[in-house]
Amino acid sequence: MELYIQILVVACLTGMTSLLAHRSAAVFHDGIRPILPQLIEGYMNRREAGSIAFGLSIGFVASVGISFTLKTGLLNAWLLFLPTDILGVLAINSLLAFGLGAAWGVLILTCLLPVNHLLTALPVDVLGSLGELSSPVVAGFALFPLVAIFYQFGWKHSLIAAVVVLMARVLVVRYFPHLNPESIEIFYRHGDAAGDCDYARPAPPWR
Repeated sequence: MELYIQILVVACLTGMTSLLAHRSAAVFHDGIRPILPQLIEGYMNRREAGSIAFGLSIGFVASVGISFTLKTGLLNAWLLFLPTDILGVLAINSLLAFGLGAAWGVLILTCLLPVNHLLTALPVDVLGSLGELSSPVVAGFALFPLVAIFYQFGWKHSLIAAVVVLMARVLVVRYFPHLNPESIEIFYRHGDAAGDCDYARPAPPWR
């Protein structure tokens, strides 16, 4: 019963994201967003837009999405939502967009465990090698909030954020080895960036 609920939730989620991409309301990949006005205004057909979306997304799907999911057994946004961007842009109508997106979610959720077992049974550590593909990319994503803090609030705020994140990484590696330290870094750095934005926001006039 739990598996069916998971399949239903993931299918609805990926179907909705594909539908949003089809209607040019929202996409997960920032690089696809600039081509949506051309698609809406008719300067580009769906095949051309889908080709661009595929070229921009396939590298992230292979290097981060698939490798991270197979190594950890956890679904991630790159694997779920980048393909739904492509499917939504390519679909000729809203119903097909939702159906293709939902089918992608069901496919990923049902095939994840068998593929993981198959790769684990091989005499070579394939999963470890696949995990190494995603490590540099995830580490790079973890640096983005730190760069944003540096540009928006100066080197002092950036240095404080870097120290906090470094301490968090050390604690995770030391006391929580089952957690992914890069994901904790991303969480803390986004939290630092949000906190700095709230701190820098001018007070309302009624204060």
